[in-house]
Amino acid sequence: MTNLFELVTLGLFQFCVVRQGEVRVIERRGKFARLAHPGVTWLLSMWGYGETIGKFRISRIAADDGGRTRVLPRVVDVISTKMQVDDYPKESIITKDKATVEIDAVVYYRVVEPDKAVYAVEDYVASLQKLVQSALRDACGKYDLDELLVSREQINVALRIELDKATDPWGIKVDRVDLKDIDLGAFGQILAEQRATETRRRTAVTEAEGRKQADILRAQGQGESSVLEAEAQRRSMVLRAKGEQEAALLRAEAEAQATVKLREAEAQGYESLRRVFEGPGAETFVAALSVLKAAEVGGQLANGHATKLFLPADMGRMFGLADHLQSGLPADLPQAVAK
Repeated sequence: MTNLFELVTLGLFQFCVVRQGEVRVIERRGKFARLAHPGVTWLLSMWGYGETIGKFRISRIAADDGGRTRVLPRVVDVISTKMQVDDYPKESIITKDKATVEIDAVVYYRVVEPDKAVYAVEDYVASLQKLVQSALRDACGKYDLDELLVSREQINVALRIELDKATDPWGIKVDRVDLKDIDLGAFGQILAEQRATETRRRTAVTEAEGRKQADILRAQGQGESSVLEAEAQRRSMVLRAKGEQEAALLRAEAEAQATVKLREAEAQGYESLRRVFEGPGAETFVAALSVLKAAEVGGQLANGHATKLFLPADMGRMFGLADHLQSGLPADLPQAVAK
């Protein structure tokens, strides 16, 4: 149909159809004229001396017949403005501690100014790939191997900022950079052995620390148990002593009260007898009672039950009153006492 339209217009006009997400660069006599956006675009061809669609060399990242990722050159007349994802080949990187690793990166970017992308740089895909190589070496070479393995996010951010700044004059916007894989090679086995050794060391330290804590807790428990046992024994002895003391006090109080009551009874008895026998024979009767008391003391001595006896100072005089009582007692004293 294009040929028919050219025939009708005698080769003066042409048209092209641009798909969504793509643009075409229109040139006039080798110079940039304008961009053909999605839709139908008319060209003033003027038998090949007017407007033409520009063709450019833009490579693509793809796998070759051997399965390895390579940059394959090609010539195109359409520029894609969609998000493009390029998985670049692995690059050999030397870390700060002289370890050699291989890293491949995935870059997400968009062409935001197609005219700059095709005129400001020759083959922006291949140029971006070279730029990623140098940026990877610079960014990853600042880290030790251990730091490199745990700093992926920081490296991704640093790479994105650096690449976006470098490709801005090309009309390309780098949205994201990811380190896809870090191949340690021979260092991977060495690192695995080091980690296994470190894991065993930490396990041994943890077990030793656990045994130490267990011994300390066991010793503390035994010490606290001994202290509690000694405290219990002390309290038991104190309570027992207090009980014995209180019992002795109660016994002494009881004995004292009994003695007091006995003395009060005796005194009341003497007083009653004195009132009964008031008269000339009262003193003689009291003397007789003293003699009877002395006889009671003698009986206690004979029985041997008394351990302590308190004798009056005039004991001899009291025993000597027997003859006097026999001669001086009134004849009716026994009947009066019986009453």
